[in-house]
Amino acid sequence: MLKLFYLLAFATGALGAAGAEIVFDWSQYKPGRCPPGFASLVTGAGKPAAWTVYEEIVPPTLAPLTSMAGSNVAKQSVLAVQSPDLDGNHCPLLLYTNEVFYDFTLTTRFKIAGGVMDPEAGVVFRAQDQSNYYVLRASTEGNLLWYRVVGGKAYESTGVGVRIAVPANVWEELRVECAGSRARCYLNGSLVIPPARPGSPTNDLAINDTTFARGMIGFWTRADSKCCFFDTRVQYEPKVPFVQMVVAEIDKKYPRLLGLSIYADKSPGSPVVIGARDEHELGAPGAQYEQDVIERGATYYLKLKGAVEVTVPLRDHNGEIVAALKTRMKSFPGETQAAAVSRAVIVKKAIEERIGTLQDLLH
Repeated sequence: MLKLFYLLAFATGALGAAGAEIVFDWSQYKPGRCPPGFASLVTGAGKPAAWTVYEEIVPPTLAPLTSMAGSNVAKQSVLAVQSPDLDGNHCPLLLYTNEVFYDFTLTTRFKIAGGVMDPEAGVVFRAQDQSNYYVLRASTEGNLLWYRVVGGKAYESTGVGVRIAVPANVWEELRVECAGSRARCYLNGSLVIPPARPGSPTNDLAINDTTFARGMIGFWTRADSKCCFFDTRVQYEPKVPFVQMVVAEIDKKYPRLLGLSIYADKSPGSPVVIGARDEHELGAPGAQYEQDVIERGATYYLKLKGAVEVTVPLRDHNGEIVAALKTRMKSFPGETQAAAVSRAVIVKKAIEERIGTLQDLLH
């Protein structure tokens, strides 16, 4: 499991304040394997590349205090990739799929170790998938560039870039800060994108782009570039998922509910709990009857001791079924199945007023 721990919120000159930190420790994994929690994908032509962990000599970030201290270099576990594909439209990326980030600071050390084509390496952020994201990439041709990829098309000509030395076989550090629609990009601790303007305060500088408000982070390269990544961490402000906000509102509005769970298909035919009054249920797999509710619009009723459980379909603003809602309610003497279902439908309609699409529930 990747190291995950929480920090006290702090404020600095950075765009965003962080409340939690994820540290990617590649040493937890056996060499030659792609770490879990990541998806190897590709933008453009060709097949996904093989991203693996292996040992590499990495110098320390701080120079030794005295000449007697030695170089203190040591082998470390790093993330590495090199695709055999020479196509310049072939861009392998590795997305971390376990978290969606809004405001964050992403930092990583990287090294471009080779490649026949123009060797490049970088990070992606606010990624929706392999075809839609922001990228900050460095090139040994001597430049650093931020741009958007939308629908698989790279908008490099409308990006922001600078001419700056990025030597091969040297460990460098990239940092991206995002807050709202604003972003800043650093190389080795210095703000380089957007470039400073004479007379403008540094704190006022930021790229302002509204294409993507949230998304995944990951690593990026092009063609056959050989790249390594090390000492990667993300400081971020955790957000309450939209569906959990809706659940909290419904729970407050209907205090007699004993339980409430929302199931949706994150992959076809595999419903899981995406929203629940009891957060321990999140991610739990559904059963066949939840799948029947989603696929066929069925309604299920179950009588329990002193309670009833009703599962009904949830529909989006177009009337399409996007999820299954399971409610558990106290029963009363003489309550019929029809009466119990009617009570569940009241809750169902209150939730449907808050959702527009399935994506609303999944983010």
